[in-house]
Formats: sequence, C-alpha cells, structure tokens
Amino acid sequence: MTNMQNPGTFSLKQAQAMLPRLREQLSKANDELDSISIKIAAASQECEAAEQALVVVKATSGDVAELSALREARQRYEGSIDRLTTAKKEYLECFERWMIEITDSGVILRDIRSGLLDFPARKGKVEYFLCWRLGEKDIDFWHLENDGYQGRRPLAVLDEYF
Repeated sequence: MTNMQNPGTFSLKQAQAMLPRLREQLSKANDELDSISIKIAAASQECEAAEQALVVVKATSGDVAELSALREARQRYEGSIDRLTTAKKEYLECFERWMIEITDSGVILRDIRSGLLDFPARKGKVEYFLCWRLGEKDIDFWHLENDGYQGRRPLAVLDEYF
C-alpha cells in the first residue's frame, strides 16, 4: 500500500483507504485486550487473597496439625501466581500479534489502546506523518517526526509548511 514514487510512504488517499480495515483491527485488538485485562485483574485479586491467607496461616501455625493448612494455603498461592502469569503472558502475546498485524502494512502504531497511528508521508524532501486516532472519521492531521501527537497540525495548513 505504500506510494510507488516514495517507497515506505503513503499518500493521503492511500492512508484514508486503509482506515476501515485499521478501525476493525484496532477495535478487535482492544476488545481482546480488554477481555484479557479482566482476567488479569481477577487473577491479581485472587493472588492477593491467597497471599493474605498464606500470611494468616503462617502466623497461626505452631503445631503439626496446622501443617496441612499451611500446605493448602501455599498451593493456593502458587496456583494463583501461575494463573496471573498465564494471563499476563496471554496479554503480551495478544498485544504482539495485533501489533504485527496492524503494522504489517507500514503504518506506525503509537498506542494500541487509543488507536493512535502514523502514516509515513513525504512532500519533496521533507518527511512527515499523517496522523489518525481511533474515533476520528478521517485523517485530518499531520506532524513532523519530532513533534508527535502534541504537535499535530490540521491538514488544511500542510501546504503552508512546505
């Protein structure tokens, strides 16, 4: 999808044509990440509760009869750590999979959660980025490399800069 005259860059028309697919990808990615975040939060709460239970059992254990309760608390805690680790790993794998899929076309993913994307562009010898964020209808902004999101300018003034 990159511009044949300037490999690695996009024209505004090319970038706009990609938006429907990118919107869908970003929405699906965020839905999946939200779902996994819920698992992480639940696993984290479970881990905290298991840790507290372990502390209580350790504080009250003083004889052999309490050894069984200590083992159970320890197993619960270790199991909760495993579930939390698994959920975090799932999140990272999901994030990486979507990052690769979204950036495969040459766009730069700045923030998956807000859907912030940059499309490398060029006018003459000047390189800049067409800038778009999930929730915006069209690509209406651009910025120079070091300006970032805070330095976004309306496309209407692009010609004034070059």
